[in-house]
Amino acid sequence: MLKLFNKKKKDNKGFTLVELVIVVAILAILVGILAPQYTKYVEKSRQSADASNLENIVKGFKVAAADTDYNIIPNGKTAVATFKICMTKDGTTITPDNAPTDGDTWAKALKEYTGYDFSVTDGGKEIKLKSKKWKLEKTIVGKVGDSAIGALVTIKSDGSVTVEYDPASVKDGTSGPEA
Repeated sequence: MLKLFNKKKKDNKGFTLVELVIVVAILAILVGILAPQYTKYVEKSRQSADASNLENIVKGFKVAAADTDYNIIPNGKTAVATFKICMTKDGTTITPDNAPTDGDTWAKALKEYTGYDFSVTDGGKEIKLKSKKWKLEKTIVGKVGDSAIGALVTIKSDGSVTVEYDPASVKDGTSGPEA
């Protein structure tokens, strides 16, 4: 009977405990090396998504200013309308200043061009900040150091549109703040 057990033991082609421990140790080392790189790429993609969302809203304003169906250009030769776009973890808010007062025309235009509703009822809660690493550098849309990104869109009576981003790295689209 003992000879039968010895014969079966020799035919066993499985892994030994030492081999399994070595494989687990190698996998642990690989995870330890690759995990920080993975989190960097995830954070970079979040920042790119935030910058892309903000840029889509800004492009919506530019298209709306060029479209004669929507009256978002201020009246008067020296008139200037500004729109403060602030994207936080709670949502996106747009604050108009000196915009034409015939209803929320700018909100209707943005809904058509971006697909998002920025009227009073919704308030842009669909577009939230994904990265927590953004920090405002200026006071154009909030307080310095707030975890947010934003843009100040200025539309002049001649239809020209200028944009100032906060932080300035948003303009790049992919280069957010350093971790």
